[in-house]
Amino acid sequence: MTAGTHTGWRELEVTRPDLVASDLDGTLLTPELGLSPALSGALRALAGAGVVFAICTGRMFGSARAVAARMGVREGLAVCYQGAMVADLADGSTLYHTRMPPEDAAAVVRRLRVLGRHVNAYIDDEMYVDEVDKWALHYTRHTGVELHRVDDLEAEVLRRPPTKLVAITDAEDVTRILPDLQRRWRGRLFVERSQPEYIEFAAGGVSKSGALQWLCERLGLRRERAVACGDGDNDRDMLRWAGLGVAMAEAAPRVRAAADVVVPRAELPDFFVRLAAAPAGTAPPVT
Repeated sequence: MTAGTHTGWRELEVTRPDLVASDLDGTLLTPELGLSPALSGALRALAGAGVVFAICTGRMFGSARAVAARMGVREGLAVCYQGAMVADLADGSTLYHTRMPPEDAAAVVRRLRVLGRHVNAYIDDEMYVDEVDKWALHYTRHTGVELHRVDDLEAEVLRRPPTKLVAITDAEDVTRILPDLQRRWRGRLFVERSQPEYIEFAAGGVSKSGALQWLCERLGLRRERAVACGDGDNDRDMLRWAGLGVAMAEAAPRVRAAADVVVPRAELPDFFVRLAAAPAGTAPPVT
């Protein structure tokens, strides 16, 4: 199959997958943070068919858990912080966690301060800033996350290594400054755009696909029988990793090109129901 070319997903011949992993913002959630009324029923259909469902998001765990509850999902696993953490939705326990090296985290904060850009730090599933500006307030409104102010964010991340940092600025500015930031920390840190206004930093080697591979090994599942759904640059690695990568039709061309099939966001619940109803098989989920 040619990546990114199959918009007619209803005509695909599918077998039931073992795992469905999905991004939240822009995939399960609309840009306005809305949820399809059909989504909860579709996720129940997957569970009833024995398909493991995993949220796979850049969000912190507490925020992802709250969204999962809105979808009626209170059990299962969540891949958070771009793959730096895997946690249990039911009891909140952390199964896997990779923090940023403190010296690298401090260097990122220092560089962003030189550039005059806002930065959030995520430490022990809490968000910290040293300036409550328009970007901090924008983020808390978008996610419902409580913020904590500290006097010196650089000193804070040296003392308590963060799971993730996020620079927030306007979308055009992200396009302008991202390449230099990626070059600066290439081979040392994960540096990628998630939402149009966000640049995310995590430990080197962190990725959604890496966390999903860890999850498959833990649960005895095969990546060839995994379906991954996403819409952002930070989803491209898991779209390529999965047996079936599913990009939202609303995603950028480079994201659609990383996928095997393109599905309009509004039709994703129907797609899940179709996967749940498909016959079991030993082949990858698409034939």
